[in-house]
Amino acid sequence: MLPRLTLFLALALAPAAVAQDSFTKSLSPADFQAAGLNKLTPAELAALDALVQGKQTGAVAKAKEETKIETTKVVTEQVRQQVKAEDFQEAQKKEKASSAGIIERLKVVLKPGTEIAYTTLDAKIVPPFRGWEKGTVFTLTNGQRWVVSDDGAYWSPRKDTPVPVRIEPGALGSFFMEIEKGGRPRVKFLDNLGALPPASP
Repeated sequence: MLPRLTLFLALALAPAAVAQDSFTKSLSPADFQAAGLNKLTPAELAALDALVQGKQTGAVAKAKEETKIETTKVVTEQVRQQVKAEDFQEAQKKEKASSAGIIERLKVVLKPGTEIAYTTLDAKIVPPFRGWEKGTVFTLTNGQRWVVSDDGAYWSPRKDTPVPVRIEPGALGSFFMEIEKGGRPRVKFLDNLGALPPASP
Protein backbone atom coordinates (compact mmCIF):
# COMPACT_ATOMS: atom_id res chain seq x y z
CA MET A 1 0.00 0.00 0.00
CA LEU A 2 2.87 2.45 0.84
CA PRO A 3 4.58 2.19 -2.57
CA ARG A 4 1.19 2.76 -4.21
CA LEU A 5 0.56 5.97 -2.20
CA THR A 6 4.12 7.24 -2.74
CA LEU A 7 3.86 6.83 -6.49
CA PHE A 8 0.37 8.36 -6.49
CA LEU A 9 1.45 11.49 -4.56
CA ALA A 10 4.58 11.99 -6.62
CA LEU A 11 2.75 11.81 -9.90
CA ALA A 12 -0.29 13.73 -8.72
CA LEU A 13 1.71 16.95 -8.94
CA ALA A 14 3.20 16.19 -12.36
CA PRO A 15 2.88 18.77 -15.17
CA ALA A 16 -0.56 19.23 -16.63
CA ALA A 17 0.57 17.89 -19.96
CA VAL A 18 0.23 14.38 -18.55
CA ALA A 19 -3.36 15.12 -17.62
CA GLN A 20 -4.45 14.72 -21.22
CA ASP A 21 -3.88 10.99 -20.88
CA SER A 22 -5.16 9.00 -17.89
CA PHE A 23 -2.72 8.53 -15.06
CA THR A 24 -2.87 4.76 -15.01
CA LYS A 25 -2.46 4.44 -18.79
CA SER A 26 0.57 6.73 -18.77
CA LEU A 27 2.49 4.30 -16.54
CA SER A 28 4.82 1.70 -17.89
CA PRO A 29 3.81 -1.91 -17.23
CA ALA A 30 6.67 -2.20 -14.71
CA ASP A 31 5.55 0.89 -12.75
CA PHE A 32 1.92 -0.23 -12.95
CA GLN A 33 2.89 -3.59 -11.52
CA ALA A 34 5.27 -2.14 -8.88
CA ALA A 35 2.56 0.18 -7.55
CA GLY A 36 0.18 -2.74 -7.19
CA LEU A 37 -2.34 -1.14 -9.49
CA ASN A 38 -2.94 -4.46 -11.19
CA LYS A 39 -4.91 -5.43 -8.08
CA LEU A 40 -7.45 -2.65 -8.58
CA THR A 41 -10.73 -3.11 -10.37
CA PRO A 42 -11.48 -1.02 -13.47
CA ALA A 43 -13.78 1.15 -11.33
CA GLU A 44 -11.00 1.73 -8.78
CA LEU A 45 -8.54 2.58 -11.57
CA ALA A 46 -11.04 5.07 -13.00
CA ALA A 47 -11.48 6.63 -9.53
CA LEU A 48 -7.70 6.89 -9.20
CA ASP A 49 -7.40 8.56 -12.60
CA ALA A 50 -10.11 11.04 -11.59
CA LEU A 51 -8.28 11.89 -8.34
CA VAL A 52 -4.98 12.46 -10.13
CA GLN A 53 -6.72 14.60 -12.75
CA GLY A 54 -8.29 16.71 -10.00
CA LYS A 55 -4.96 17.18 -8.21
CA GLN A 56 -3.22 18.24 -11.41
CA THR A 57 -6.00 20.66 -12.35
CA GLY A 58 -5.98 22.14 -8.84
CA ALA A 59 -2.21 22.59 -8.81
CA VAL A 60 -2.25 24.28 -12.22
CA ALA A 61 -5.14 26.54 -11.21
CA LYS A 62 -3.38 27.49 -7.98
CA ALA A 63 -0.15 28.26 -9.82
CA LYS A 64 -2.05 30.39 -12.36
CA GLU A 65 -3.84 32.28 -9.57
CA GLU A 66 -0.61 32.93 -7.69
CA THR A 67 1.03 34.16 -10.89
CA LYS A 68 -1.98 36.39 -11.61
CA ILE A 69 -1.89 37.91 -8.12
CA GLU A 70 1.85 38.55 -8.32
CA THR A 71 1.54 40.08 -11.78
CA THR A 72 -1.30 42.31 -10.56
CA LYS A 73 0.84 43.51 -7.65
CA VAL A 74 3.77 44.33 -9.94
CA VAL A 75 1.60 46.14 -12.50
CA THR A 76 -0.26 48.04 -9.77
CA GLU A 77 3.01 49.23 -8.24
CA GLN A 78 4.36 50.26 -11.64
CA VAL A 79 1.19 52.25 -12.37
CA ARG A 80 1.32 53.83 -8.91
CA GLN A 81 4.94 54.93 -9.42
CA GLN A 82 4.16 56.28 -12.89
CA VAL A 83 1.16 58.28 -11.61
CA LYS A 84 3.26 59.61 -8.72
CA ALA A 85 6.00 60.72 -11.12
CA GLU A 86 3.48 62.38 -13.44
CA ASP A 87 1.80 64.17 -10.51
CA PHE A 88 5.21 65.43 -9.33
CA GLN A 89 6.08 66.73 -12.80
CA GLU A 90 2.68 68.42 -13.12
CA ALA A 91 3.10 70.06 -9.69
CA GLN A 92 6.52 71.36 -10.71
CA LYS A 93 5.10 72.81 -13.93
CA LYS A 94 2.30 74.56 -12.02
CA GLU A 95 4.74 75.94 -9.45
CA LYS A 96 7.03 77.30 -12.16
CA ALA A 97 4.09 78.79 -14.05
CA SER A 98 2.76 80.39 -10.86
CA SER A 99 6.15 81.85 -9.92
CA ALA A 100 6.68 83.12 -13.46
CA GLY A 101 3.24 84.72 -13.45
CA ILE A 102 3.91 86.58 -10.18
CA ILE A 103 7.26 87.89 -11.42
CA GLU A 104 5.70 88.93 -14.73
CA ARG A 105 3.00 90.94 -12.96
CA LEU A 106 5.58 92.56 -10.70
CA LYS A 107 7.70 93.46 -13.72
CA VAL A 108 4.87 95.60 -14.99
CA VAL A 109 4.29 97.18 -11.58
CA LEU A 110 7.93 97.85 -10.83
CA LYS A 111 9.05 98.99 -14.25
CA PRO A 112 5.99 100.13 -16.21
CA GLY A 113 6.43 100.86 -19.87
CA THR A 114 9.69 98.95 -20.24
CA GLU A 115 10.67 95.60 -21.65
CA ILE A 116 13.72 95.19 -19.42
CA ALA A 117 13.67 91.91 -17.48
CA TYR A 118 13.30 92.62 -13.78
CA THR A 119 16.28 91.68 -11.65
CA THR A 120 16.77 94.37 -9.00
CA LEU A 121 15.44 97.85 -8.37
CA ASP A 122 17.64 100.63 -7.01
CA ALA A 123 15.92 103.56 -5.35
CA LYS A 124 15.98 105.70 -2.21
CA ILE A 125 13.75 105.97 0.85
CA VAL A 126 12.12 109.36 1.33
CA PRO A 127 13.40 110.75 4.66
CA PRO A 128 13.19 110.66 7.57
CA PHE A 129 14.47 107.12 8.21
CA ARG A 130 14.52 105.77 11.76
CA GLY A 131 14.61 102.04 11.10
CA TRP A 132 11.82 99.53 10.59
CA GLU A 133 9.59 96.84 12.07
CA LYS A 134 6.77 94.70 10.72
CA GLY A 135 4.19 96.98 9.11
CA THR A 136 6.55 99.91 8.48
CA VAL A 137 5.71 101.57 5.15
CA PHE A 138 8.57 103.00 3.10
CA THR A 139 7.92 105.60 0.40
CA LEU A 140 10.60 105.63 -2.27
CA THR A 141 11.68 108.63 -4.30
CA ASN A 142 10.21 106.98 -7.44
CA GLY A 143 6.72 107.06 -5.88
CA GLN A 144 6.49 103.38 -4.92
CA ARG A 145 5.43 102.35 -1.43
CA TRP A 146 6.60 99.12 0.18
CA VAL A 147 5.51 97.60 3.48
CA VAL A 148 7.77 95.48 5.72
CA SER A 149 6.43 91.92 6.17
CA ASP A 150 9.41 90.66 8.16
CA ASP A 151 8.94 89.78 11.84
CA GLY A 152 12.28 91.35 12.77
CA ALA A 153 13.12 94.95 13.56
CA TYR A 154 15.95 97.44 13.09
CA TRP A 155 16.40 100.86 14.68
CA SER A 156 18.88 103.59 13.85
CA PRO A 157 19.45 107.26 14.55
CA ARG A 158 17.17 109.52 12.49
CA LYS A 159 18.43 110.16 8.97
CA ASP A 160 17.05 113.21 7.17
CA THR A 161 18.57 112.42 3.79
CA PRO A 162 17.32 109.84 1.24
CA VAL A 163 18.59 106.37 2.11
CA PRO A 164 19.71 104.18 -0.82
CA VAL A 165 17.98 100.81 -1.09
CA ARG A 166 18.05 97.89 -3.47
CA ILE A 167 14.97 95.70 -3.87
CA GLU A 168 15.77 92.13 -4.89
CA PRO A 169 13.41 89.28 -5.79
CA GLY A 170 13.29 86.21 -3.56
CA ALA A 171 11.56 82.85 -3.93
CA LEU A 172 7.91 82.51 -5.00
CA GLY A 173 7.39 86.21 -5.67
CA SER A 174 8.82 87.53 -2.39
CA PHE A 175 11.06 90.62 -2.24
CA PHE A 176 13.81 91.88 0.04
CA MET A 177 14.81 95.50 0.58
CA GLU A 178 18.56 95.91 1.07
CA ILE A 179 18.80 99.16 3.04
CA GLU A 180 22.17 100.88 3.12
CA LYS A 181 23.44 100.30 6.68
CA GLY A 182 19.91 99.41 7.72
CA GLY A 183 19.28 95.67 7.37
CA ARG A 184 17.51 93.59 4.77
CA PRO A 185 13.80 93.06 5.61
CA ARG A 186 11.30 91.13 3.53
CA VAL A 187 8.86 93.56 1.91
CA LYS A 188 5.67 93.62 -0.16
CA PHE A 189 4.71 96.12 -2.83
CA LEU A 190 1.91 98.35 -1.57
CA ASP A 191 1.13 100.90 -4.28
CA ASN A 192 2.59 103.54 -6.56
CA LEU A 193 2.00 107.23 -5.85
CA GLY A 194 3.67 108.28 -9.07
CA ALA A 195 6.86 110.31 -9.47
CA LEU A 196 7.55 112.50 -6.45
CA PRO A 197 9.04 116.00 -6.68
CA PRO A 198 12.74 116.22 -5.84
CA ALA A 199 13.49 116.57 -2.15
CA SER A 200 14.44 120.08 -0.96
CA PRO A 201 18.18 120.45 -0.32
